[in-house]
Order: sequence, then C-alpha cells, then structure tokens
Amino acid sequence: MTARKTPPRMQTLVPSAAAANGGAATLTDDAVESLQRAMDVVIRAFSSLGFREKRLLKHASDFDVLRTLAARTAELHGAELAQAHLRGVDARRALVTAAGGLLDGAAVARLLGMTAAAVHKRYQAHQLLGLREEKRRIVYPALQFDGRRVVRDLPRILRELAARESDEWAQLRFLAGANARLGGRTPVEALKAGDVEKVLATARAFGEHGAA
Repeated sequence: MTARKTPPRMQTLVPSAAAANGGAATLTDDAVESLQRAMDVVIRAFSSLGFREKRLLKHASDFDVLRTLAARTAELHGAELAQAHLRGVDARRALVTAAGGLLDGAAVARLLGMTAAAVHKRYQAHQLLGLREEKRRIVYPALQFDGRRVVRDLPRILRELAARESDEWAQLRFLAGANARLGGRTPVEALKAGDVEKVLATARAFGEHGAA
C-alpha cells in the first residue's frame, strides 16, 4: 500500500514516527484518512460543548475527555437521526394529504359494495393500492377511487409498478405527483382523462429510474 507524507496538522499526533523519519512521519493513505476522520469527529464534538463543559475538560483525565466527547457524539448522531425521521414523517404526511387521506379496509368494502376479504384479495392482486401500517393494518389511499369504483385502468398501472419492484409508498408518490410526461397532471388525473397508454409508459420510466 502506498505511503504519503503526514500533513503538518497530524505530525504532532505521531511524534515517534516523525522522530524516526527525520521529523516527517509517513502513514498509509488509509491510516491518514482514518486519523483525519477521528480528528474531525473529536473537533465537532468539542465544538458543540458548552463553555463550562470545555473548561472542565482542561483538568479531566484522558479517559474522561474521551468519554465526554463520545457521549456528545452519540447525542449529535441521535439528533440527526431524529431530524431525518421527522423529515420522513412530514413527507409522508404531505403525501397522504395529496392522496386525499386514507381509508381502512372496512370503509373501502362499504364504498365498493364488497366484503373486507374481497378488498384484501384485490390488494394482494395489485388491483388496489394499500399501505401497511403498524400491527399489519392496511389502509388505502382515497385518490384511487372515483365515486364508488376504482379509477379506471388503475390496476394495470399498479401491476406495472409492482412488477418493477416499486414499493407501496413509491407507488403512491407516483400516483399523487404531478408529472411532466403527462403535461403536469398526476397519473390519476391522466387515467380519468383516458390516457392510459401515456400513464403506462410513465410508470415504466418510473420503475426503471426511480422517478418519472
């Protein structure tokens, strides 16, 4: 593996290697990158501490310094994950709103005039779009219904998306999103206008590229 001269910023961290090499330590590329990453993590954690916490570290043992910085790093990482989760929740909430809300299986059964078992069978056959919630409960976006029936030709689109391994939330994002290929309409709007072939072509592109 190749070696390169250690940057001045890191030479103080490897004094024995520097002394053995006439004052210029050498580390492998992987080691330098690992050391740089460790320094970045430490600096970030230290910078996020309050003034009092920073002063206390001045007289703390090496172990206490590392423990404090490790705990702070964990807090920062947890906050980032929480923020990412909230962004995901907000995005899904907006998507559900765009889809006209969600109906449970019993409500769909009443709407379509069939049993809940028949609704579930249609879901399994990709004739209805359902979203799995906690405890395996399935809910159905309202945008797929036109009065008391399913939007015409929607099952063809759902089967196309499923065949291309688009998950159910991705399918909803496709159906509810305005699409340039469809003149700015959503796929559901285009289906209601009878443009099934255009929607099928758009669904194929979505399945292949992850976006229409």
